[in-house]
Amino acid sequence: MAELVLTTPIPPQIVNEMASFGPLDLKGFIQSSDLIRFSAELTTGESLPKGIILTSDGILTGIPAKGTQGLYEVIVTAENDTDTLNASFSFTVKPSLANSEADYIDKLKMQVWEAMQKNLPVPELQDLINLPLTKLDIYYILERWGTLTIWDAFNLDPPGEKHLLNLQGTSPHYNVYDRGSSLIMCPKDLFSEERTSRDAVQTAQAMAREIYKREWTIEMAGLDKWTKSAWVELQVLGDKYGKRIEIINYTPSDEDLRTYRFSAVSPSSNIPE
Repeated sequence: MAELVLTTPIPPQIVNEMASFGPLDLKGFIQSSDLIRFSAELTTGESLPKGIILTSDGILTGIPAKGTQGLYEVIVTAENDTDTLNASFSFTVKPSLANSEADYIDKLKMQVWEAMQKNLPVPELQDLINLPLTKLDIYYILERWGTLTIWDAFNLDPPGEKHLLNLQGTSPHYNVYDRGSSLIMCPKDLFSEERTSRDAVQTAQAMAREIYKREWTIEMAGLDKWTKSAWVELQVLGDKYGKRIEIINYTPSDEDLRTYRFSAVSPSSNIPE
């Protein structure tokens, strides 16, 4: 009989509406020598907050939808062929970090349009100018304008003339250039409203597949999301093809490792021909 064991209580989890959560691997808290099947619901019998999922192999992840703010008590059920175990933890969804500023800006837009239609003075914009600059604002700017450079660490040649690459899987909102000793990813239009974080992740993964094909020993420089995406993709490729490339001066975080374990469950990476 393979007993299910709660090795440590599942800690409370906190996330903001419309912000990425996890992945949180529940196999780190509930273990067994046999394959475990996971499911979850709220103590009220309802499903998890909209946008949050728990996979059958224990990965809790997602993006809480707008309007899911609240405190939830989650019951996790773990099963194998001979045993069942229940564990609970609290899951808090806080308001979106952007809600208050977004509400203010939306209200201001309405006031401006109304003033223009009625030929009245526009509202005072000083309040908008005086809004405090937050960490989220700074990170948003970095994310919108962020780039990723992957160096061939043992190639001591200076970067050469850039050549545009057409890599399979690259987002149409990004360019990838080959400069001989490095590959560089950058947005095509800095001010595009259509470009999303997913476009950058997709392109970083395409770059990683090209790097794996070239068998470089690498160093990376860029926004943390993009370097993490490339690192995870390279680990999955290493598992898939039985050979890893060396990455210098990069220490994966706990979040990197969780994302890698989640990605390794159902890898979709392919090396371009």
